[in-house]
Amino acid sequence: MIYVGLDVHKSYSRMGVFDPANGELHDLGSVSNEPTVLEQRLSAVASPKTVVLEAGRSSYHMAGLLEAMAEQVWIVDPGEVRRLQRTVSKTDRRDATALAWWAAKGVLTRQWRPDAELLDLRELTRGKVSLTRLSTQVRAMIRMLLARHGHECPYRNLLGKSAQQWLDSVKLEGYAAQMLAALRQILIATQAKVDDFERLVDQTAAKHPVAQRLRTIPGIGPFLGLSLAVEIGDIERFPSAPHLRGYSGLVPAVHQSGDKDARGPLTKTGNKWLRHAAVQAA
Repeated sequence: MIYVGLDVHKSYSRMGVFDPANGELHDLGSVSNEPTVLEQRLSAVASPKTVVLEAGRSSYHMAGLLEAMAEQVWIVDPGEVRRLQRTVSKTDRRDATALAWWAAKGVLTRQWRPDAELLDLRELTRGKVSLTRLSTQVRAMIRMLLARHGHECPYRNLLGKSAQQWLDSVKLEGYAAQMLAALRQILIATQAKVDDFERLVDQTAAKHPVAQRLRTIPGIGPFLGLSLAVEIGDIERFPSAPHLRGYSGLVPAVHQSGDKDARGPLTKTGNKWLRHAAVQAA
């Protein structure tokens, strides 16, 4: 098996190759992320081959493209690679060749990859969270704008009938008036999408078997049930409960030295979306 390390960037990747049979490690330079160009470059590498890339924003998409170009595709933890490299210098060349080298040595952990259906469900639950945060941000912007001009809305819900009537009565001038009008329009549109996504979550959770079982736990509704289900995925991939807790980042940092055992703040590593859902459930 030949190992190909890909240091993936937005429009290109750096490629490094290690052949355990002869111990040769080569830097193959940069290559465009266009599928046809990438396939052409990889076809020049002897088979069978394993392509290794770090987890990142586009790693699942890239891994999907690479599946047709190599016998195996691995996604690995970038933090694990950094700990192994132990070097001050960080270049694309070093990163790509290090991925190939350490994967061949068997010291990199191959991450579990969710299927297309699960990834799509994550877009639903994560999208709902993102839209809710956007709605909250716009509400705060409206209140700050009003405060800068000596107004304080007496109503908690800015989209309520009374609050809307009050906002209509507020007299601002110049660009401040235009900004208030724009923010009100954005808030109405954003909240409408939040409501749409809430309905989609309710409908999807009602048909999702794992989400349905989670909803039997007091305090867990459709959104939390579906979020926990899709962020955890196949629970069999966790050998124990502590591994799942570690994945959520909801465990304290441990500092041991001799007979001293100190507990620090939460590690907050791993899946931030699972951590958000777990905190909401608590």
